[in-house]
Formats: sequence, structure tokens, C-alpha cells
Amino acid sequence: MNSSLDEQLEQHLAQRQHSLIRLLGLLKKDMDCRITTKLQHKGYNNFKLGDLVLIVNIEPQGTINNELAKKARITKQAMSKVVKNLEAEGYISTCKHASDNRASLISLTDEGKKLIICAAESFEEIQQEYTDIIGEEDAAALKQILRKLVPNLHPEHC
Repeated sequence: MNSSLDEQLEQHLAQRQHSLIRLLGLLKKDMDCRITTKLQHKGYNNFKLGDLVLIVNIEPQGTINNELAKKARITKQAMSKVVKNLEAEGYISTCKHASDNRASLISLTDEGKKLIICAAESFEEIQQEYTDIIGEEDAAALKQILRKLVPNLHPEHC
């Protein structure tokens, strides 16, 4: 047995509880659970939470498929699958782009617009729940910190 290796492992395990990565992961799981529960209570029982990343990036006038994949930060292949699911559920519609035959224009249906509104209301409720836990001042500080961090993220490298 390598005692130095075991000591290093113990040290890392002791720090894991307070790791930023772990804390953010737990927060993400909680947010996902809360938004899923809220949307289910509002009647969206068959909606996949992962699809929300795409639908919230559709502009009111519609968005072309390549631009939507970039905004949603997903591959074109993954986007194609999500588009099929959302279209089958009646949240979006697609048509050929007027000036580019290679592109599709993706638009929200009325059901998609209702989903966006319900999701936005649910996000506000969740944000208020967190603010009630940590207080207005800490919530404002957390937002300020995240606004500094987010513009420097590079998901394309992952």
C-alpha cells in the first residue's frame, strides 16, 4: 500500500465537500428538480428539461438551425434530434429558409410560447426561493460574481 498516495486521496476527499464544482453541481441538480416539478404542475408532463436549452434560444421571428445550435451551445446533430422532439410535441415548427435552401427556420408555435412563459415564471419563482434562503444582498452578490464568470467560459473547448 502506498501511504503517500492514500494520504493524498484522503486530503482530496476531505476537501471535496467544499469544492466549487461539487457545490455548483448540487445547485444545478436542485434547479433542474425544481423547474421540472414546477413545469409538471403546470401541465408539461412530457417535456424534457434538456430541450429547454434549445427552445429558450428561439427568437420571436424564428431562428435558423445553425444559429440556434450555436446559441444553445449544442452540436448540429444534437440540435436536430431536439428539434424533431419539440416539433413532434407541437412546441416548434420548421420551414425552409426563404433565401438559403440549406437552412431551416425554426419558430415557436403558440404552445411553445406558452411553455416559454411558464418556464420564465418558474425561473422567477425558483430565483425568489433561493433569495429567500440567502437574502437579497447575497443573491445580488452571487449574480454579480456569475456575470463576471460566465462571459469567460469556453464550452466549445469541452
